[in-house]
Amino acid sequence: MGDVSVEEMLDGGMGSLRLINKNARNRKFGGQLVESEYVDMDGVQISVAVNVDQFGDLFELDIWKVDFSALIKFPSP
Repeated sequence: MGDVSVEEMLDGGMGSLRLINKNARNRKFGGQLVESEYVDMDGVQISVAVNVDQFGDLFELDIWKVDFSALIKFPSP
């Protein structure tokens, strides 16, 4: 994992993160590994998905708040 970095996605503050693999080019969404839902502190539902690229490598942590507002708090394990 030494050749991987993380960058915040421009999603309006919802908290999504993209994993950048410095050794791979032309990566694109390949599929979803797992998805879960929870409710933010303001009562708005949030979808969280871990996605892989077309090669099966980790691609992004996609966080989507159904009203498109900014995330207030990440979920606790």
